Amino acid sequence: MTDAIALKHCIVMRGQALPLVLGLISVGSIAWIALYNVGQMASARIRLTHVADAVAYSGAVAQARSLNMLAYINRAHVAHQVAMAHLVTLSSWAQYGQTQSQQRATRNPPSTLIAGLFGASVGKAYAQARPTEDIGSALAHAFQQHDDVVHQILQQASASVVDSLKDSRQQMMSLALRANYPEYGSEVGRPEDGPLQIALLSDGLPGYIRSYPGHQAGRLRHMVEHAAQRYDFLQRRNQTRRHNSIVNDHCPTKRHELRRRGNTRLETDGRWSARDTLSFHALRSNRWIGCYYREYAMGWGDNSPQSKKNPHASDQPPHGFAQQDFWRWVHEHTTWDLSSGRSNPMAKAYAAFSAMHWASRGLPNYYELNDDMAYRPLRFAIQLRHSAGRPVMQGAENARVTPIGRYAYHGLAADEFVTVNSAAQAYFAPPSQNDGNNELASLFRPYWQARLSPILPGDVTRAQP
Repeated sequence: MTDAIALKHCIVMRGQALPLVLGLISVGSIAWIALYNVGQMASARIRLTHVADAVAYSGAVAQARSLNMLAYINRAHVAHQVAMAHLVTLSSWAQYGQTQSQQRATRNPPSTLIAGLFGASVGKAYAQARPTEDIGSALAHAFQQHDDVVHQILQQASASVVDSLKDSRQQMMSLALRANYPEYGSEVGRPEDGPLQIALLSDGLPGYIRSYPGHQAGRLRHMVEHAAQRYDFLQRRNQTRRHNSIVNDHCPTKRHELRRRGNTRLETDGRWSARDTLSFHALRSNRWIGCYYREYAMGWGDNSPQSKKNPHASDQPPHGFAQQDFWRWVHEHTTWDLSSGRSNPMAKAYAAFSAMHWASRGLPNYYELNDDMAYRPLRFAIQLRHSAGRPVMQGAENARVTPIGRYAYHGLAADEFVTVNSAAQAYFAPPSQNDGNNELASLFRPYWQARLSPILPGDVTRAQP
């Protein structure tokens, strides 16, 4: 009897536990599903965050590449200008050699006199001056090619890089987004109705780069002049030889002089010019002006910009002074210093009248950072938005749309978005900064790199239109 009662009680207890067990299983299943959904949403948001960082970094890489390209173009400008300076100087030297051979042939002064006064090597060099092959046209053609490259290729290429910088950045970010979300195909990155959208929160690009005129004092002119100083061929070609013995008792400190003068310079209009002269200055004396130097031009060459006008014909010195005194003509027509001069004024005048004038557009316009941007990286911030539901198709405006996918349990409406923010920047990092020498950012050195940047409080909370 007792065993039967116990068995009946056990059956009753088992029947009462079954609903409880089933309830616990249901609650566990719901919790497991909820946990799964939360995990899916967290995974999706983490993925979206990582993709936003990748997209922002890709945009910064595009910026750094563009800035480095501008730096390479600017440095190419400098290289072409140095080459043009050499060509102008070569043309001046070629003309100088031709005129020296002509003067040697007239024996005014004779090479034997030059050798006796200033040494056998100097006289021999003057005596061996011969007409050379005319290479002026070849040099002019090479000069014109450099000028065309500067103004028709490099200058236009830099303008294209600047004009397309924003589009290049957007294209790079869209490619990165498509690579991480290939399941959406061509809809990725569309600003209108795609499931994934990129929006700019802030952008430092406007006003970051500006164009500067090349002929004015600025970075390009400074770089060109600094680069030209590295070449001895472009430096001043000044040398003076003096006769050893006293020539005139009235001026015992003065001697006969052989003056070689030459220089290559970048004019204020951004064009190159070069001039070379050689003159023998014989020390003379008379009762009217005392001791003075009678100049004998021995060689000259000049290549100057077309903007420089030739001197007036009345200012051209005669090629001989048999009919008039040298010093008298100088006093009547010039302001030359014949007593203590250091230049070759007559040879310089001859060079000006026979100068070559190559067509040149001068230093080009170039791009450099705006004046107050040298301390700032080129930074921008983006917002990456993932739609919570399927977009409404055209013609189905009244259709009911519900959230789908991994954000279906995020508590969002179908027309809302899950958003994450990211920021990146292109920054200037030259090797010199490793030794504590902080160099200002510039578009003349290709040391631009990319990195992510923290979201700043100043970033606006809505996408820019």
